[in-house]
Formats: sequence, structure tokens, C-alpha cells
Amino acid sequence: MQAEIIPETKTDRDSFTYKIPTELINKLSIGSIVYIEFGKRKIRGVVVKINKIEICPKYKIKTILSMEESYNLSSEYINIARWVSHYYLCSLGEAISLFLPPEMKRPRQQPSFAEKKVTAKLEKLTIEQRQIFEGIIGDFNTQRKPALIFGVTGSGKTEIYLALAKKMLEIKRSVIFLVPEIVLTPQNISRFQRVFGDEVCIMHSKLSKSEKYHCYLDFSSGKKNVIIGPRSALLVPSNNLGMIIIDEEQEDSYKQEQNPRYDATTLAEIIALKNNSMLVLGSATPRLETFFKAKKGIYKFYQMRSRYHQPKLPVAEIVDMKNELKLGNNSMISDLLAKRIEETIKNQDQVLLFLNRRGMSTFVSCRDCGEVINCSHCLVPMIYHFDKGLNYLLCHHCDRKQNPPKKCPSCGSVKIKYFGSGIEKVEREVKDIFPEARIKRVDSQILKTQSDYKKFYDDFRCRKFDIVIGTQILAKGFDIPSVMLVGIVSADVGLHLPFFRSRERIFRLITQVSGRSGRREKIGKTVIQTYWPNSEAIKFAANHDYENFYLSEIKNRIQKNYPPQNHIVRVLAENKMEERARDEIKKLSAELKNNRIELVGPGQCFFSKINNRFRFQLIIKVENLPDKRITEIKSRYQNLIWDVDPLNLL
Repeated sequence: MQAEIIPETKTDRDSFTYKIPTELINKLSIGSIVYIEFGKRKIRGVVVKINKIEICPKYKIKTILSMEESYNLSSEYINIARWVSHYYLCSLGEAISLFLPPEMKRPRQQPSFAEKKVTAKLEKLTIEQRQIFEGIIGDFNTQRKPALIFGVTGSGKTEIYLALAKKMLEIKRSVIFLVPEIVLTPQNISRFQRVFGDEVCIMHSKLSKSEKYHCYLDFSSGKKNVIIGPRSALLVPSNNLGMIIIDEEQEDSYKQEQNPRYDATTLAEIIALKNNSMLVLGSATPRLETFFKAKKGIYKFYQMRSRYHQPKLPVAEIVDMKNELKLGNNSMISDLLAKRIEETIKNQDQVLLFLNRRGMSTFVSCRDCGEVINCSHCLVPMIYHFDKGLNYLLCHHCDRKQNPPKKCPSCGSVKIKYFGSGIEKVEREVKDIFPEARIKRVDSQILKTQSDYKKFYDDFRCRKFDIVIGTQILAKGFDIPSVMLVGIVSADVGLHLPFFRSRERIFRLITQVSGRSGRREKIGKTVIQTYWPNSEAIKFAANHDYENFYLSEIKNRIQKNYPPQNHIVRVLAENKMEERARDEIKKLSAELKNNRIELVGPGQCFFSKINNRFRFQLIIKVENLPDKRITEIKSRYQNLIWDVDPLNLL
């Protein structure tokens, strides 16, 4: 007997034929995970067909080496893998690898943890929360159409998630709960654990292979019925899946940047469909594509207009920094922001200052010849850092470090100037203005682990800091009741990047960060500093007006045939030889034009060189995916990077 097997690797064919050894004839079935010799490697594969009549091909057929007996992949997930392969333009082997358990030679015995007891009950839902909960459960019992919960920051969406999960467990169905980053959501995780105890397992990249393996088996076998994690948690199969809940669905972290480059929100819709389950999305600032589907009736739309326990949204004030310069204030802290900080500290409340730039200065330049100190590997300006007495230049793309130059490498001048500002400079200025305040600076380099984040979060809640200065790490999953002021130091960062999502990202960041101000019974304040006060993204964000921002932005998208009007595919050519990368993308462009496909480019990427590789790109616009023309052409350009529905074009 023979078996058709999909190998867990990139191949130019979907499946390969292997002999079934005698000892496995009665054990093997469709979906079995087996070990095979593929080339000179020993890898895993999934059985998709069993041939009782042996086929005699021209080449020698190898024999299956062994079988993983603890788990089978269901036909539903094999079909989902086929969809991933077609839609995201990757091989079937790469797609199937997404849904397999971590490979273990000898899985360690699962450690015996103390039983996690249920220590909390669900809070009573408000009238608004109850209406949404009952609406979603009603949909689950009928059509199971995907649902969007559109609720302002702090509206209590988590309480609805908990109630939905509890209902699923009552009817013996499992739940996948996705969060953007596990390290930034300790509150949500702990609440699920307190309510559901040992029903909860957590999947994330920091676990050991053995821990991931047991988490995978626990959830897929039904031993545990709630799995929490980032996008990888979505890939753990379940035979009784009831609901997929995606919190903060707008986050870019749901998009995988390595092959297969899937988007968790899109894939979740397919998984829910194939498993006859339901998808629930939640956000205060949903992606425009998601909101578009909700408005068109493709998704059910539920709106939460008020914050939990009825506090009002923060009052926002916009400061035009051009006027500050005219008045002689060269500081990064405007007079109004300084005044609001002083008032907040005097009232014994806390302050968040936000700037989405790490470092002290954003670039270093020679004042005589204008030479900018770039990373030799990436052709981007190196960022000046001064931290704990150490000063250095750092590339934020490849992490290359070097000492700041004493002389210009081009003309030899000693007139080296540090331009631009990061959060290290903000910290220095705030300390000068408020020397008595307890100040803490945080970014992804400081809060590297969940324990780092938890310690910082606990310290902040215990009021060990008066002012916290940070990057976008502060915009996610953050609830400190005593924060009464948010200061956005520079709202313009990224506003004018050559990318159709730039305004959406700025709006999202301002709205999310602003929402950290004022919880419970108090009304918070937000100060937004900008050189572009008339920008629609900034004005609408200041007023917490997503719907009018959406109406403004969707017009531009439709006019220019960008999502959600069309799908886009980004094709990237990377090579150490600049001419070779350029020639590859030009050749592809010519072939696509012959097939009457709408293109943008080809051209050099905004970041034209990363890690010593030159980068050129081509943007394809197409109404529907998968597109047979693109699939066919892609098969001849395997050396290029194909990214379907990209979130980044830089």
C-alpha cells in the first residue's frame, strides 16, 4: 500500500508518494502525521490519500519511517491549509506546517501544576453589554455571521468576551481568544484564568517546545477548552470549536511577516467557516476593511457608545507646535502640556507621555557638508542613544551598533550635530522641568519579557511613578485608573510616510493612547502636540470620531483602488546586487502588464537597503483573490517575496 503525503516544507508539488510499512498499514489514516525521508532530510508530513492499488512511478518510492500516534490532522484543517496555499501564494507544505504541533523527539512529561481554581465570577453586564451578548448568541444559534464589536476604549468589551466564552463552555464548545501580544495583555489573561481556572491554556513564543506541544495537545484533544495567545493560538486545531474572539483586531501583529504570510483575522474567518463556528472581532479603531464589511452587512455590527461605569471620554486639546516656536519655546514640551502635567501631579494623579520614537536623536549629521550617518548595512539613519551613561548609534532595522563619530566620515569636519528627538530626550527635558517628579521611561528594549511588563504595570498601579514616558507599547491593553493626563508629544510621527495606511495608523495610535486617560468616575485629559493641526487624522482622533474619519479615508481608498476596494499583493525583490534586484522586478512587471493587471511601480522601497540587501517592489491591485493569472506567474518567480494583503509597504 502507498500513501500520498504533503511534506512539511516548501516544494513545487503538493504531495509525494511513499510506501506504507507493514506495521503501519492498520494504523495509518488520512490526517496522520508521519516522518519521511525527503531528500537528505528527515521531516514530517501529513497523509492526504491512501492508495490500496500501488502506483509504479518511474522513480524509486521511499518508505514511511514512523508515525506520530498522539495526533491526527482533521480533513477540515487540511482543507484550510489548501485555502492558505491558494490565497497566500505559498506551497501546500508551508501551509500545512502552520497546523502541526511543535516537533519533539521525546516530549517531556507534562509538568504537574497546582490546579488553577476559579477565583472570580463574571461581573454583571450593563444593559448595552447584555444586548450585544444576546445578539451574538442569537447569531450563533442561527446564521453564525462574523461580528464586529465597535466600542470606544474602556467600554468593557472584555466583559462581553468573558460572557461569550462562558456560554460556549456551557454548551461544550471550545474558544480561541487572540490578543495582539501576550506580554502586553496580562490583565486579560489573568481575568480569563480567574474566571475559567484550569480550562485555560496559553500559547506564545516564549514557551519551551515541550510546553507548546502539551498546550497544543491539551486544546486539540478537548482536555482544555479555552486557548489564549497571539496569532499562533489560532493555528491549534479543535474538533469542537465554538467561537474565535480577536481582541484589538486592528493590530499589525496579527499579520505574519514570514512565509506563509497569513493575516490572522482573514484566516480566522475561514477557520470559523470550516468548523461551523463563529468569529467575533473587537476594536475601538477597527481596520477600515473590517468596518467596511460591517457597514456592508457582511459582518454583524454592534456598537458600544459609552465607557464602562459611564465615565466620559477624555477631553482633548491640540497644540500647534509652530506657534510654540514663534513664542520662543524650543522645548519638546509645550507650555500647555507642562501646565497640564503640573496640575495632574498636584492632584496626585498620573501622567502618560507618548512618543513613538526610541532613542535620544533620530539622526546625526555634519553641519558643514550635510552628510548623514547611515547604517552601512541598511542605508537608513542610525539613531543616537544615550542611556545609563552609555552613548552609541543604533540601527533600528538590523540592530547594528557603533560609536558616535568625532569627525564627519565624508569631509572630516568636527561639527557633528544631533537632530530630531526620541523618548530619551523627552525624559531628559521632563526631568529638567519637573525635578521632583518620579519618572519612568519604557519601550520595547526595556520591557522585553512578560515579567518585565508585569512588574512595571504593578509598580505603576501602585503609584510608584508620577510620569511614564513611552512608545506605542503604552497603547495596548493598558488600564491604570489613576492616569488622568495623556500627552502625545509628537502626533506627526509617520503621518507623511508614502503608504496608504499612514493616516489610519496615526488616527489609531492617537485614539488608543488617548483612551488610556480617565477611567472609572473621572474625566481624563489629552494634549496632542503637532505641526499639522489641520490634519483630518489628528482632528478626528482628538474628537474620538472614528466614523467621520472612516468616511473621509474610505473615499480616498476607493478613488485609488486600494483596500477595501481592491486587494493588493506586494512583490519584493531583494538581492546583494542592486542591478539584479531591479532587473528581477522589472521582468515580473513586464509579464504582469501583458496580462492586463493593474500595477503600482516597480520602484525602490522606502527602506531601499536592509541587512546588505537592496530592495525593489511592485504593487499589484486585483479585485478578487486568489487570481489564476497571478498564481500562474508566481510559479515562475519563486525567488521573489509575495505578500498578499500586506500591512506594510515600506
